[in-house]
Amino acid sequence: MSSRVVSGRKRSKGIIFVFLAPAILIYVIFFLYPAASAFRISLYKWSGFYFKNAEYVGLANFKEAINDRWVHLALANNLLIMIGGGILLFALALLFAVLLTNRRIRGRAFFKTTIFVPHVINPIGVALLWVFILQPRFGMLNTLLRSIGLDDLAQVWLGSRGLAMGSIIFVIVWYVIGFYMVLLVAGIESIPRDLWDAAKVDGANEWQLFWRVTMPLLRDVLAVGIIYWMISSLKVFGVIWAMTRGAPAMSTHTVATYMMEQALP
Repeated sequence: MSSRVVSGRKRSKGIIFVFLAPAILIYVIFFLYPAASAFRISLYKWSGFYFKNAEYVGLANFKEAINDRWVHLALANNLLIMIGGGILLFALALLFAVLLTNRRIRGRAFFKTTIFVPHVINPIGVALLWVFILQPRFGMLNTLLRSIGLDDLAQVWLGSRGLAMGSIIFVIVWYVIGFYMVLLVAGIESIPRDLWDAAKVDGANEWQLFWRVTMPLLRDVLAVGIIYWMISSLKVFGVIWAMTRGAPAMSTHTVATYMMEQALP
């Protein structure tokens, strides 16, 4: 009897490996092999063409990157986008999600669509649109500020690192907020309404409902959104490349745009 059980377990383990094999094979081919190849290439000095002429330099490329102050600045910009942009993004996305799941608010579908629409536009198109809006002489923003008598607030929005990074973060948040709002809306709508009704019967107000019911049950969805944002903020490229290409004075580069700048002839 015991031998049959043991053989059955071995057979079930064999079936597990059979079903896992395609996924493992795909993972090895499309992730592990490219990662290993990229690391091997990083040990050489070459122009990107004709690898047979590449010069082996070991870890010298990594040492040069660590000692490059522009790499430090690019990493700082990535962290600024991740933390500063993340706080703004999730505060607004959570606010919109809570408001647009409130049944007392009319036109919820319209507002959801309006907020989500920028996310379906190509990021280069979004960036170029905002370049025209932020143009210092005839841009829509400065023109509006001057028309209402706020000339002192008109700025060269992409003329300094502080203003440029602030503008970039705003544009990125404006572009992606629809996706995170929809994610949080889906999370809120999956919460059973009985829990809110029970809390209201116990005398909870709207603020208590949010902190004691909505937020704890939304924690997993929020964690997924934060992780996705962290990954996205580390590889952001298109918006910054189209808006500033690292200007002014290479102060708005991220790691991705700086790599592209170095790769260009």
